[in-house]
Amino acid sequence: MEIKEKICLLYDGADSDFVHDAHQIHIIYHAESKNLEKFIETNQEKQIYLEIHFDDFNEEALKRIRELKQFDNWTLQLPVDMILDDKRLVDDIKFNAIKDSCNKYMFTDLVGNWEVLQFILALNPSEVRITNMLGFYLPDVKKVCGDVGIRVIANQAQSAWESSPALTKFFIRPEDVTVYYPYVSGFDFVGDMVIQDVCFKAYNRGYWFGDLKELIIGFNESLDSRRLPPDYGRYRLMCKKRCITGSDCHLCKAMRSFAEHLEKVDRIIDVKKLND
Repeated sequence: MEIKEKICLLYDGADSDFVHDAHQIHIIYHAESKNLEKFIETNQEKQIYLEIHFDDFNEEALKRIRELKQFDNWTLQLPVDMILDDKRLVDDIKFNAIKDSCNKYMFTDLVGNWEVLQFILALNPSEVRITNMLGFYLPDVKKVCGDVGIRVIANQAQSAWESSPALTKFFIRPEDVTVYYPYVSGFDFVGDMVIQDVCFKAYNRGYWFGDLKELIIGFNESLDSRRLPPDYGRYRLMCKKRCITGSDCHLCKAMRSFAEHLEKVDRIIDVKKLND
């Protein structure tokens, strides 16, 4: 198992320390992008995710994308709105034109509940992007998805309720990547190239030196990652957010209390030593 095989970096053309080592690359289509075709052709060993925005989609864009169909190392990413008509129903003419232009496609929309997941799966994408509540049901989501891959944003604390406590939001620490690895096809990251490089290094090595709010976007509390138990990720994976259905689980509260105790006695858990 090589973690970096599933780490996906956003590449905007700027210099990056790690983008050449990443096995998955996320790029965004722009009409003025002259090197798009060359980039995909010369990176056959990587999996490229080509995202196109609604405002950039036109006949010229469709033509350029169709010419890339000769290569099988890329997946088209688009918003669901791009295939819907004014009544919010699937426009078969638009959708078929897009499907005919690529070998694989998926939607950029983040899926946070079972109903939306079923709708997206009915469109036969190669992968889906999971967020919020479903992040705590990944083993079940994988069963439902079957051969459809599951992508997650690792470095962002995600919740349908923005003000919920940080530990109750969905995110993945570098220390827990191996726990989630069997269930996902890709770990995505939000942020500029500097953040992308930091994430690649931290998630590839499997640990973070310090406060989670400095790594996880939207983690609005101070908590040293080195003070959470080694089994934290495994507990989270099986959590299913039982607390919101009336369970007296209190796992997150217990984890925070554990971390606060270690802080009082000035101790940390050396995850690197445990892994070695």
